[in-house]
Amino acid sequence: MDADTLLKQVKSKFLKPVAKILVSDWCEKHLQLPQTSAEPGLWRRDRAPYQSGLMDAVCESHVRKVTIMTSAQTGKSTICNAIIARYIDIDPCPIMFTQPTIQLAQRYSKEKLSPMISDIKVLSDKIIQAERNAASTILMKLFKGGLLCLSGANSPASLASMSIRLLLCDEIDKYPANCNHEGDPVDLAIQRTTTYWNYKVILVSTPSIKGASRIEDSYEKSDKRLFFVPCPHCGYKQHLVWERIQYSGKGSNDFNPDLGVYYICESCETPIAESYKSSMVRSGEWIATAKPENANHVGFHCNRLISPWVNWIDMAYDYETSKHDPLQLQVFVNSSLGLPFEHNLGDSLDWEKLHQRSEASTYQRGQIPDGVLMLTAGVDVQGDRLEVSIWGYGRGEQSWLIDHHQILGNPLENEVWQQLVNVITKPYLLPNDCQIKTIATCVDSGYLTQDVYNQVRKLKHLHVFAIKGQAGSGKLFVNRPRHMDITHKGRVIHKGIQLYVLGVDSGKEVLYYRSKIETPGSKYINFPKGLDTNYFQGFCSEVQVKKHRAGQNYFVWEKLAGIHNNEPLDCALYSLAAAHLVGITRMNWSQLEASFIPPIKPENDNVDNKKTTTFNKSISLKKRNWSTDF
Repeated sequence: MDADTLLKQVKSKFLKPVAKILVSDWCEKHLQLPQTSAEPGLWRRDRAPYQSGLMDAVCESHVRKVTIMTSAQTGKSTICNAIIARYIDIDPCPIMFTQPTIQLAQRYSKEKLSPMISDIKVLSDKIIQAERNAASTILMKLFKGGLLCLSGANSPASLASMSIRLLLCDEIDKYPANCNHEGDPVDLAIQRTTTYWNYKVILVSTPSIKGASRIEDSYEKSDKRLFFVPCPHCGYKQHLVWERIQYSGKGSNDFNPDLGVYYICESCETPIAESYKSSMVRSGEWIATAKPENANHVGFHCNRLISPWVNWIDMAYDYETSKHDPLQLQVFVNSSLGLPFEHNLGDSLDWEKLHQRSEASTYQRGQIPDGVLMLTAGVDVQGDRLEVSIWGYGRGEQSWLIDHHQILGNPLENEVWQQLVNVITKPYLLPNDCQIKTIATCVDSGYLTQDVYNQVRKLKHLHVFAIKGQAGSGKLFVNRPRHMDITHKGRVIHKGIQLYVLGVDSGKEVLYYRSKIETPGSKYINFPKGLDTNYFQGFCSEVQVKKHRAGQNYFVWEKLAGIHNNEPLDCALYSLAAAHLVGITRMNWSQLEASFIPPIKPENDNVDNKKTTTFNKSISLKKRNWSTDF
């Protein structure tokens, strides 16, 4: 046998070229969607045609980095699974799939990866089961020619354990800014690919906040590919955006998407019915709209307007129910439109404008106006006083400041807290002469913590709760309580004091956003006559600014120069938290309103009958568990 023949045999046996099969082509032949998915069975290209471009980008020879900034419900989990499966089958190599936490990585492996491997024979035949090799676990899948490692962005050890050729990072906007002081977790993971000349990095996420979003930053550096679809009337190709969606009353209080939701063509301006969506998407194509910083970097932006699993009417209702609440609106912008949510940085409230609103009000301090159906209180603890705000709430979460009190005295003295009890148990009269009282109170425990706990423990029967603020963007406004009382053996006393941690940045965004609503109605904030300018300066005392640390942008609230009292803002925030604790977001307002039965007027006006109010026991606070019901 001559040397040429031997060389050909060696090449044919050991140096077989990788089959040039696109991910989408592989999926049409092999990818089985599990029974737990919305549409189980063999994956079909024509069901969501835009997915093909997202998958196949990794097969472009020059591409080294793929960024996918997408909304929810567009099939990104299917895309990630498909890329992994194709590599395991025809181009095996070391693969890492990173989730925000180790716990989420374990859950993903159990609920999505393992079922896919079991359902696809060409994969299950290649994966080495744990019975044959103990190294094959939930977080480590071994196969001939490579391995699949699932890691968590909160674990530096899992990100730095091996060299990899294919890296997928999912939901990168939820990664911690700094992985245990060892640096940015995305950068740590990408460093694992440097030993391979033919590495691939895929970054996938729904975006978060504009200016602090990892996926947005990466997408802006790419070639920014958008999915263009043709107008069924004139043929003009365009990327679908929410601004061109139209329906009756969009953005007003009289919206009615049921009358029809249409997309207005950019070119001919003809309304396009959603019935055309499927054919438009089948004829669509990905088009690059920018020059990337690096020619090896491609990026995609995808939203729900082209998703076959979401209809435009549902999106319209989602928008209308969230438009007056920044936290809900951010969810819509991030999860439905696949765009980062933009904060109005440096845009402070105009205290003079709110003061003018107060002076034009139709009710006085201490009065209950029409519409109020529930009262809560917020208490801020200072070194020489307690500050208390009583707020009323009604339909659509419209709110009314009822009164603001300063209780002067040392918070270490019981007398001060007795005065607080007098304030929060004071009965008020509704316009129909029914009595209404404060049903829940939140007290800040950030100062004089143990003393506040002691007082709150004694006032538990009045539904007084201890709270503590926690700064940081994107945090849940009201979180589950922490049990703070323990025995001498360290065991939790379940009926003891409970601490509710508030995402105060999120709460302040809500208050500021609602304060800018100028028409009474849903989410509108009302102020009574008789408040001085100090109150409004305190209510408008802070502004949100952007900071930079450890390579990441973040947002903080800071006091405005020259203003020292922010207690009115804090008290309003704590009162809103109390309203959340008693279920304002799911309140049956009709039932609550019906519970206030006007007193029976005496037949003889000279008889001094006591005013009474009948309260529906079915919604009595005593019938509910206020430590967990929120």
